[in-house]
Amino acid sequence: HNAEAQQLATLPEWLTFNVAAGWGTDKFEDNIPSGMAFPKAWASVDARYDAREIIDYQLKRLAYVRTLRLEVLRNGYFLSDLKTTKADRNGINIQAKVSNITTGHNTPTGFTGERLVWVRITVTDADGKVVFQSGDTDANGDVRDNESAFVHAGELPLDEQLFNLQSRFLVQSVRGGERERTVTIPYSTTSLPFLRPTRLSLVLTGESTVERNHRKGIEPLGHRIAKYEIDGDMLTGKGPYQAKVELLAQMFPINLISTIQVVGFDYGISPRAAANAVVAGREVLYEENLTINVK
Repeated sequence: HNAEAQQLATLPEWLTFNVAAGWGTDKFEDNIPSGMAFPKAWASVDARYDAREIIDYQLKRLAYVRTLRLEVLRNGYFLSDLKTTKADRNGINIQAKVSNITTGHNTPTGFTGERLVWVRITVTDADGKVVFQSGDTDANGDVRDNESAFVHAGELPLDEQLFNLQSRFLVQSVRGGERERTVTIPYSTTSLPFLRPTRLSLVLTGESTVERNHRKGIEPLGHRIAKYEIDGDMLTGKGPYQAKVELLAQMFPINLISTIQVVGFDYGISPRAAANAVVAGREVLYEENLTINVK
């Protein structure tokens, strides 16, 4: 919250201020096209400069908070012990240790069904050609798992070696089986919300009787091993090979935006803009590199 911003303009007026165009900067103000019209709140050049000063201050605060967020995340995870367990003409096996270095709770924590923490690995040959990758994302910004729209459409292959600590919501099918699903907060399309009553007390179970959370996180002071197998026919014979392994964290998967976009977003933000902002906020917690000589 910024009291000066509240005094300068209302929220609807702030939403009309074109930050990307450079309003309130010398570069823009010195080269305004003839006849250009501004919203009433920003018709004055002084108002635009005042607004830019407030926005720049807020952006600096956000950048500082982002450094603190990264510090908190790095205090919860650790990537180590990157090594090969096999490296010959028949293929390369790589593994890395992902640890929870906290003593208090699992990682990820909170709404674990939408907490995206994963490993991205890229292996290249001496010419820089990518021979293997896992943990890469599609054009939407989703990893190539069962929830990726591009995987569903058959445009990208499923990432079968993906290491992802995101929990999964499993819901019951009509005939008793279970399947993964992106579960969002229920909303009503009428003025009278109706919640179907359960037959059991949720105070006792703590969860719905028709869905469950398949937890994949790491217990306090525990660890998981990310393992990757590269077939020999994927190798180019141009060694040594380089493996770049990163541990990443993201607020939530982009497929959640696709699921909830029907109800819209505050401040007139489009689903694409929201997705771009989430991807831009992605953090690389750790990075390790390994040189691989194939015998």
